[in-house]
Amino acid sequence: MKKLSKFLLGLLMVSCLILTLGGVKASAADKIIEDYFPKGIGKIKPYKPIINIDESDTRWISSIVKQNDDVLKLVRDYEASTEYVEFKNDWYEDEFTEFEVKYGINAFETTVQFDISVDGGDWQYNKSWDKKEQDAYADGFTFYTGFGGGYDDNTNEITLMEADAAAEGKLLKKTLKNDAFDLKNHTFKVRYRYCIQFGLLDDYEAGLQYYFTDWSDTATFGKTTDQNLEIPDELPVPDTSNPKRELGENGKWGGYVSMMTHFSQEVTDAATAIYLNIGEREPFLIVVEAAVDDLSEKKFDYEGSMANAVWLSDGQRGIGFDKADTFTEKSRILIRTKLQCDTLGKDSKYDYAVDKVKGLKVKKAKTTSLTLTWSKVDGAEFYEIYDKNNKLVTTSKTNSVTIKKLKAATGYDYKVRAVTDKVFVGLFSDTLQCATMPKKTAISKVSMANGSFNITYKKKAGTGYQIQVATDKKFKNTVIDEKVNGTKTVKYSKDVEKLSTSATEKPTYYARVRVYFTYGDVTTYSSWSKVKSFTAK
Repeated sequence: MKKLSKFLLGLLMVSCLILTLGGVKASAADKIIEDYFPKGIGKIKPYKPIINIDESDTRWISSIVKQNDDVLKLVRDYEASTEYVEFKNDWYEDEFTEFEVKYGINAFETTVQFDISVDGGDWQYNKSWDKKEQDAYADGFTFYTGFGGGYDDNTNEITLMEADAAAEGKLLKKTLKNDAFDLKNHTFKVRYRYCIQFGLLDDYEAGLQYYFTDWSDTATFGKTTDQNLEIPDELPVPDTSNPKRELGENGKWGGYVSMMTHFSQEVTDAATAIYLNIGEREPFLIVVEAAVDDLSEKKFDYEGSMANAVWLSDGQRGIGFDKADTFTEKSRILIRTKLQCDTLGKDSKYDYAVDKVKGLKVKKAKTTSLTLTWSKVDGAEFYEIYDKNNKLVTTSKTNSVTIKKLKAATGYDYKVRAVTDKVFVGLFSDTLQCATMPKKTAISKVSMANGSFNITYKKKAGTGYQIQVATDKKFKNTVIDEKVNGTKTVKYSKDVEKLSTSATEKPTYYARVRVYFTYGDVTTYSSWSKVKSFTAK
């Protein structure tokens, strides 16, 4: 309630303040609700509360609640507003954030309000709960200042009822035993709702502004429970985003990087399950690691000193390197985090600031160029393409690139990685072996005589040649289809039966040749030579 007291004091200080900042009216603060809850704040449904009972002390019953994503965004935007606008008049001067000026408010609070039902009876809610003076214990419910901040852990423990205080309410007297909740003989149901509240910069008479969400789903404790939280077999990875470099004291890029780490509901649910089942209050440790200019397949050979390895909560994580000149403005930095849980003896998989490139393949191969494609990576600003010597070949802002000025019939190795914020990179893709096409050859002479077939063609760079002979121009009926080494004159005699002629028949045959090149498991082909026809003699 301390925050709320300061909040009220702030309202008193501006009770006579008349602002000229855009002519703010009493109804202007409604714009917050319109902007952040376009479907109406009353339709926002909070997450179902999770009940936590300390079996050794049942005078206190706690509920773990999570901030709704829409509410969380509003809180974070409010806290992130750091640009101030100065205000002065004859007797008062102060400054307000741009957020406060935009919406005509001078403070902001997010609270939660709990309701309780005993042994299947009615809920205790009545309209008096919507009044601003309802802010303490009263007949079995509690109205509390809620969450810490937008970057605090989304899971908070809030005491629902202190037994001796609750005993003053008529409803709960029969449900208490030995100054504690009688969980053996009674069933309790709990629900809660969010309350967004703020005051107006220029209208103290309007009082605190209150906006309520819908009630959450019901959670049960006592004689009957509907909770079944299982400890996970695998730990989900955190979401690492927005990595940043930081300048050193000398104004140059110092040896420190940081990023914001967020946790999904899956992670917070896992933390809650561990807490409820094992009793470990903060089971996760966040491990942060980084590597500089990591062009080899050996990851994190250079280990920086650990910084900000903290317990589970959204927020900034960082790692410092031993030397201030470890990286420069153009250095590439690989940074990753994971969850570690000593209680379970398990670690999550690593989460990188930007994902590994996958699906790298050749889209089109030509004699002097290769077009590569790969799957898009979320958050990538551009991609770097390296060769087998770890030399940067080129960059691309899309998930495709054409590498030009290559040699024909030549093998190349490429790997690609994604880049965000100019210097932070993900893991390299698997190395791709690819090859350019050989140049086209031409048949200079073709004939058949005395049961043998002879073909002469121009020599081109490559592994070998594919030769085809057919009885039709479209090569649907081939009588020869073979690959040979790099000779430029080939003589066939084994196919003499297929190509033999009778005294009364001299059929026409068609021949073509193309060059092929093999690099590893990749084979490329030139286009076919012009078709040459010949008649057996």
